[in-house]
Amino acid sequence: MIIISDALLNILEKREFVSIATVSPGGQPNSVPKFFFRAKGSFLYLIDHVMGRTVENLRTNPLCSISFMDLNTLEGYRFNGKARLISGGKSFDAILKEWKNRLIKLSTDRVIAAVTTGRKSGHYELEISERFVVLKIKVETIIKIGRKGDVWQETS
Repeated sequence: MIIISDALLNILEKREFVSIATVSPGGQPNSVPKFFFRAKGSFLYLIDHVMGRTVENLRTNPLCSISFMDLNTLEGYRFNGKARLISGGKSFDAILKEWKNRLIKLSTDRVIAAVTTGRKSGHYELEISERFVVLKIKVETIIKIGRKGDVWQETS
Protein backbone atom coordinates (compact mmCIF):
# COMPACT_ATOMS: atom_id res chain seq x y z
CA MET A 1 0.00 0.00 0.00
CA ILE A 2 1.31 3.41 -0.95
CA ILE A 3 1.35 6.13 1.69
CA ILE A 4 1.87 9.65 0.36
CA SER A 5 5.13 10.92 1.90
CA ASP A 6 5.42 14.04 4.03
CA ALA A 7 7.56 15.63 1.30
CA LEU A 8 4.80 15.13 -1.27
CA LEU A 9 2.17 16.28 1.21
CA ASN A 10 4.11 19.54 1.62
CA ILE A 11 4.16 20.06 -2.16
CA LEU A 12 0.47 19.24 -2.52
CA GLU A 13 -0.63 21.50 0.33
CA LYS A 14 0.64 24.50 -1.67
CA ARG A 15 -1.61 23.60 -4.61
CA GLU A 16 -5.06 24.94 -5.23
CA PHE A 17 -5.46 22.84 -8.37
CA VAL A 18 -4.14 19.61 -9.85
CA SER A 19 -4.96 18.04 -13.21
CA ILE A 20 -6.93 14.83 -13.45
CA ALA A 21 -6.96 12.66 -16.57
CA THR A 22 -9.70 10.16 -17.34
CA VAL A 23 -10.85 8.30 -20.43
CA SER A 24 -14.35 7.84 -21.85
CA PRO A 25 -15.79 4.43 -22.72
CA GLY A 26 -15.02 5.27 -26.36
CA GLY A 27 -11.36 6.00 -25.58
CA GLN A 28 -11.55 9.81 -25.65
CA PRO A 29 -9.02 11.31 -23.21
CA ASN A 30 -10.10 14.04 -20.80
CA SER A 31 -7.68 16.11 -18.69
CA VAL A 32 -8.87 19.05 -16.60
CA PRO A 33 -7.86 20.99 -13.49
CA LYS A 34 -9.78 20.28 -10.28
CA PHE A 35 -9.61 21.86 -6.86
CA PHE A 36 -7.15 20.00 -4.64
CA PHE A 37 -8.79 19.42 -1.26
CA ARG A 38 -6.59 17.06 0.74
CA ALA A 39 -4.13 14.18 0.70
CA LYS A 40 -4.29 11.67 3.52
CA GLY A 41 -2.63 8.27 3.76
CA SER A 42 -3.08 6.61 0.38
CA PHE A 43 -5.82 8.96 -0.81
CA LEU A 44 -6.19 12.23 -2.69
CA TYR A 45 -9.42 14.21 -2.41
CA LEU A 46 -10.43 16.56 -5.22
CA ILE A 47 -13.50 18.78 -5.60
CA ASP A 48 -15.41 18.71 -8.88
CA HIS A 49 -17.93 21.55 -9.30
CA VAL A 50 -18.57 20.90 -12.97
CA MET A 51 -19.62 17.25 -12.67
CA GLY A 52 -19.35 16.80 -16.42
CA ARG A 53 -17.09 14.59 -18.49
CA THR A 54 -14.75 13.66 -15.61
CA VAL A 55 -17.56 12.33 -13.43
CA GLU A 56 -19.17 10.54 -16.40
CA ASN A 57 -15.87 8.87 -17.24
CA LEU A 58 -15.16 7.84 -13.65
CA ARG A 59 -18.61 6.25 -13.33
CA THR A 60 -17.77 3.83 -16.12
CA ASN A 61 -14.00 3.57 -15.55
CA PRO A 62 -12.61 4.60 -12.14
CA LEU A 63 -8.98 4.62 -13.35
CA CYS A 64 -7.45 8.09 -13.37
CA SER A 65 -4.19 9.96 -13.29
CA ILE A 66 -3.44 13.11 -11.25
CA SER A 67 -0.53 15.35 -12.23
CA PHE A 68 1.13 18.46 -10.83
CA MET A 69 4.49 20.26 -10.75
CA ASP A 70 6.73 21.30 -7.91
CA LEU A 71 7.63 24.77 -9.16
CA ASN A 72 10.57 25.02 -6.73
CA THR A 73 12.40 21.96 -8.08
CA LEU A 74 10.76 21.80 -11.53
CA GLU A 75 9.96 18.15 -10.91
CA GLY A 76 6.68 16.65 -12.06
CA TYR A 77 4.52 14.08 -10.33
CA ARG A 78 1.82 11.71 -11.52
CA PHE A 79 -0.37 9.68 -9.19
CA ASN A 80 -2.30 6.84 -10.81
CA GLY A 81 -5.21 5.22 -9.05
CA LYS A 82 -8.91 4.50 -8.81
CA ALA A 83 -11.54 7.10 -7.96
CA ARG A 84 -14.71 6.83 -5.96
CA LEU A 85 -17.36 9.55 -6.12
CA ILE A 86 -18.68 10.90 -2.82
CA SER A 87 -21.86 12.97 -3.13
CA GLY A 88 -23.55 12.54 0.24
CA GLY A 89 -23.31 11.18 3.76
CA LYS A 90 -21.32 12.11 6.87
CA SER A 91 -17.97 12.23 5.08
CA PHE A 92 -19.39 14.51 2.39
CA ASP A 93 -21.02 16.81 4.98
CA ALA A 94 -17.72 17.19 6.86
CA ILE A 95 -15.88 17.96 3.61
CA LEU A 96 -18.59 20.48 2.62
CA LYS A 97 -18.14 22.38 5.88
CA GLU A 98 -14.35 22.48 5.53
CA TRP A 99 -14.61 23.30 1.81
CA LYS A 100 -16.77 26.37 2.48
CA ASN A 101 -14.09 27.64 4.89
CA ARG A 102 -11.40 27.04 2.25
CA LEU A 103 -13.38 29.02 -0.32
CA ILE A 104 -13.66 31.94 2.11
CA LYS A 105 -9.88 31.84 2.61
CA LEU A 106 -9.30 31.60 -1.15
CA SER A 107 -11.53 34.64 -1.73
CA THR A 108 -9.87 36.59 1.07
CA ASP A 109 -6.38 35.80 -0.21
CA ARG A 110 -7.34 36.90 -3.73
CA VAL A 111 -8.81 40.19 -2.47
CA ILE A 112 -5.71 40.92 -0.35
CA ALA A 113 -3.43 40.11 -3.30
CA ALA A 114 -5.47 42.43 -5.52
CA VAL A 115 -5.26 45.27 -2.99
CA THR A 116 -1.54 44.89 -2.29
CA THR A 117 -0.44 44.39 -5.91
CA GLY A 118 -2.99 46.50 -7.74
CA ARG A 119 -3.87 43.46 -9.83
CA LYS A 120 -7.57 43.17 -10.49
CA SER A 121 -9.30 40.03 -9.31
CA GLY A 122 -12.67 38.95 -10.57
CA HIS A 123 -15.49 37.65 -8.47
CA TYR A 124 -14.84 34.05 -9.53
CA GLU A 125 -15.36 32.50 -6.11
CA LEU A 126 -18.88 33.90 -6.01
CA GLU A 127 -19.62 32.04 -9.23
CA ILE A 128 -18.51 28.63 -7.95
CA SER A 129 -21.44 26.28 -7.62
CA GLU A 130 -22.25 24.97 -4.17
CA ARG A 131 -23.20 21.70 -5.87
CA PHE A 132 -20.21 19.43 -6.17
CA VAL A 133 -18.89 15.91 -5.83
CA VAL A 134 -15.76 14.75 -4.02
CA LEU A 135 -13.36 12.58 -5.98
CA LYS A 136 -11.63 10.20 -3.56
CA ILE A 137 -8.66 8.67 -5.36
CA LYS A 138 -6.82 5.67 -3.96
CA VAL A 139 -3.25 6.18 -5.13
CA GLU A 140 -1.73 2.96 -6.52
CA THR A 141 1.32 4.37 -8.30
CA ILE A 142 3.45 7.49 -7.78
CA ILE A 143 5.73 8.57 -10.60
CA LYS A 144 8.26 11.39 -10.27
CA ILE A 145 9.75 12.97 -13.39
CA GLY A 146 13.01 14.79 -12.68
CA ARG A 147 14.41 17.88 -14.39
CA LYS A 148 16.71 15.77 -16.58
CA GLY A 149 14.00 13.32 -17.58
CA ASP A 150 14.87 10.74 -14.95
CA VAL A 151 11.85 8.74 -13.77
CA TRP A 152 11.19 7.20 -10.38
CA GLN A 153 8.17 5.00 -9.67
CA GLU A 154 6.58 3.55 -6.55
CA THR A 155 3.80 1.00 -6.95
CA SER A 156 1.59 -0.62 -4.34
